[in-house]
Amino acid sequence: MSILKCFVLSLSILILSCISSISQNPRFNGGIVAGFNFAELEGNGLLDYFGINAGFRGTARLGEKSQLSLELLYSQNGEYILPDYYPNADYGKVRLDHVEIPVHLEWRFNRLKMKQSKLLKIGAGLAYTRLLNFKAEDVLEHDLSDLFIYSRKDAILLQATTSYFFNKHLGLNLRATMPARFDGLDWTLSARMVYMVG
Repeated sequence: MSILKCFVLSLSILILSCISSISQNPRFNGGIVAGFNFAELEGNGLLDYFGINAGFRGTARLGEKSQLSLELLYSQNGEYILPDYYPNADYGKVRLDHVEIPVHLEWRFNRLKMKQSKLLKIGAGLAYTRLLNFKAEDVLEHDLSDLFIYSRKDAILLQATTSYFFNKHLGLNLRATMPARFDGLDWTLSARMVYMVG
């Protein structure tokens, strides 16, 4: 499936989710997410490189305690795709711009004796990502971008997520991502705020 088809399908689901969220007990819901990715990228430390992770989110209730979620994200500096070649250098600024489309199955937990408006959810799923643009500099600010070689710019990601909602609309989401083809890549962690309309 082409990226354009994925985008149109995702956008259609999000629009339907937002329209359906007006009802009293919505089956579909829509919202936005915004936060940061944290990744190692070139071997120093997990929090050395961070970037924006933001976009739209749609959910479809499957049962009393389960839902399917779909997101359409701009994701920066995730450690998702390994270049075929990159120079051995002391890196300074690195920016990797991705489009990311995660699909998760999520479960709701009420055993924690929380108020109904507060909710804990855990989930797992897959995401499709495509590298849109990249820029890399060394510590002396020399542009190294032309020296990178990518033969493939898309990947499938494995993801695990947990969310805590403070009320019906606002929550905190934490997510761990690992490429399905490890290729020497490491985890990317994300911390994001979620706002749901319904």
